[in-house]
Amino acid sequence: MHLVLGVDAGGTSSRAALFTLDGTLVRRGQAGGANPGARGMGTAAANLTAAVRATLADPGPAHRTCPLTGAGTGEGTVVGVVVGLAGNPALCATLTERVLGALLPGADFTGDRGVPGATPVRVTGDIVTAFAAGTPSPSGTVLISGTGAIAARITDHAPAGTADGYGWLLGDEGSAFWIGLAAARATIRALTVPRPSPTRGRAGQGLLADLVLGRLLPDGPGGDPGARLAAAVHARPPLALAELAPLVSEAAMGGDPVAVSIVAEAASRLASTASGVHEPGLPLVLAGGVLTAEGPVRDAVRGLLEGAVTAGDPAGAAAWLAARPLLGPQEAEARHSRFTRPA
Repeated sequence: MHLVLGVDAGGTSSRAALFTLDGTLVRRGQAGGANPGARGMGTAAANLTAAVRATLADPGPAHRTCPLTGAGTGEGTVVGVVVGLAGNPALCATLTERVLGALLPGADFTGDRGVPGATPVRVTGDIVTAFAAGTPSPSGTVLISGTGAIAARITDHAPAGTADGYGWLLGDEGSAFWIGLAAARATIRALTVPRPSPTRGRAGQGLLADLVLGRLLPDGPGGDPGARLAAAVHARPPLALAELAPLVSEAAMGGDPVAVSIVAEAASRLASTASGVHEPGLPLVLAGGVLTAEGPVRDAVRGLLEGAVTAGDPAGAAAWLAARPLLGPQEAEARHSRFTRPA
């Protein structure tokens, strides 16, 4: 039986998925992040190895979903691999060769499908797998908002231009970090700037401030909550502010006007980022944790970007990209949803 392997890995997590060519899931694997620049080559290699090895390991006769047919995984032979990685392309290529070269004897990284007996392995950016998770079209735009934020124009399943993605110091507008930072700033203001009419709790506090304080100061605000909150924020890594983004969505759904304003501004900035690279008439895919989760941010972005669709499973999309050259165009399009349905 012929199998395809897809991998999608970023700074937070690595996911791998093994499929048959008709889109039947064989097994999944998951581990920590594998961005070699952010995590270091050693940690990235260990995490990517763990995720991929989990998909290739034979679970034993009682758990097999496919009959044993030969070499490779125990269930069949891997005939194609696509790895979508976040990070420096050269480092990602080195990482993939190190890991897949050890786990898949015969892996070929040259891109030449004519090598007899070799398993072609393609390395691409995670923006490509995110785009493919939302549409079978080879070209269009993907808008990603997770910890960071970026939009990319995709042509023939390759990046052709980007907007934002400059990191938390210089950009990532509308990302979970950006939203969390706005929430922390709003809470500090609510604690330290007098308001003419008190709302909930201390003067100027609303639902968002209560939620932020509950998360960052679980023992209570104390006598000087503004100073304590500032100390708590500075004691954590900057990107940890991304953890506050779901609290903004919760508060916005509860009617907190400050949270509603943050959501609206985040959506506006994300839509502006996407518009910088999007070609009208082509698909526009929403990806990343902020935009794939149901909630006010996704709803607001959809209201600004007519026709945008939400991405499914990017690891499954990577497997579909690996299967695509082995299938006819119509067959590949017809099977896309089987690979990319949410995990």
